[in-house]
Amino acid sequence: MISPAKKLCLSLVLAATPVLSFAEPVATIKTLSGDVTLIRDGESLSAALGQRVHEADRIITSANGSIGLLFDDDTRVAAGPDSTLSLADFSFDDISHDGNLDVEVDNGTLSMIAGKLVENRPGAVKVRTPAAILAVRGTEFSVKVSNSLDKDVAE
Repeated sequence: MISPAKKLCLSLVLAATPVLSFAEPVATIKTLSGDVTLIRDGESLSAALGQRVHEADRIITSANGSIGLLFDDDTRVAAGPDSTLSLADFSFDDISHDGNLDVEVDNGTLSMIAGKLVENRPGAVKVRTPAAILAVRGTEFSVKVSNSLDKDVAE
């Protein structure tokens, strides 16, 4: 039998143990060119065609790199050369089409064709840049974020 003091110590140790993050896969790499790196849980991975990308992954394209993603709601996202983006949040219900997508673009270019998420709830898809938050209500757009103060958005 374990004494109450040992139970308490064991409980404290388990509570203090870091919880591993098990981010869900949310998109598939459909196009890939040049060097593209995924940062997942602090580890660098070379991107590969057909690879699943997880929520919370950071994607970095090199000067010769580009990537195209197909999300589980059929949203399509493409990032051009010298781009850095993070998949901050994604949820999608296959039946109700409810959920949200939140992408952070730190630098570079991003083009998007919105999928099922915006059909029922315009604004469910957001793109965050250092200068603005874009709530996607239409179907397709592009954004360019540079290190300078100039920001371009095109519909």
